[in-house]
Amino acid sequence: MFFTPDYVERATLRDGTSVLLRLVCPEDKDLLRREFERWSPESRYARFLAPKQQLTDEELDYLCNLDQINHFAIGAIAEAGEGDGEPVGLGIARFIRLPTQALEPVTAEAAIAVADAAHRKGLGRLLLMRLCAAAAEREIERFRCEVLVDNTSMQKLIDSIAPVHTTQTRHGILEIDFAIDAVAPDAPPPETSENPLYKFFRAAAENTVEWTDAVRKLWRRDS
Repeated sequence: MFFTPDYVERATLRDGTSVLLRLVCPEDKDLLRREFERWSPESRYARFLAPKQQLTDEELDYLCNLDQINHFAIGAIAEAGEGDGEPVGLGIARFIRLPTQALEPVTAEAAIAVADAAHRKGLGRLLLMRLCAAAAEREIERFRCEVLVDNTSMQKLIDSIAPVHTTQTRHGILEIDFAIDAVAPDAPPPETSENPLYKFFRAAAENTVEWTDAVRKLWRRDS
């Protein structure tokens, strides 16, 4: 398996920023707490669907104590830190496998968060590629996302972003399943991407699509 606890990868973003990728671990709680507080109010709201100033100890434990099989997360850290040795977190990508009792062990909910300072530098695309490769290693075949759908424009947007996908609407919630592309765990990200998952996550980051509570559960499991 490529994405193990000793996995470390160094990469350079489009603006020259050097980043280190590795799996999230329990020791990252303080780092995640600091970086969450640096996010803009809009970015924090997009993850929790409510105003939120800080993460609780319980949430940090949930986000950092992972089995890395059914609940997996990979983080990106600025190599240069703050100039005084203090690491700076730039992004996290995670997935949670749907429970086997739902008869869907090959499907996982997925989400990506990139710090405001790292937007539009290629980090989201890189994290998505590594997330897909790690999911395939763990025999996950599809990522599922949920958005609110209250008008036809939402469906048109999803169709334009991802022509090949499956959807199911229940009580105003649109479930979208994306097949995970076959990608090598160390493949370099392309300069541009037509990957529907990437376009979907980018649209979500720009608040073009509105998430449901399913995304909030990825960052703070409610059940």
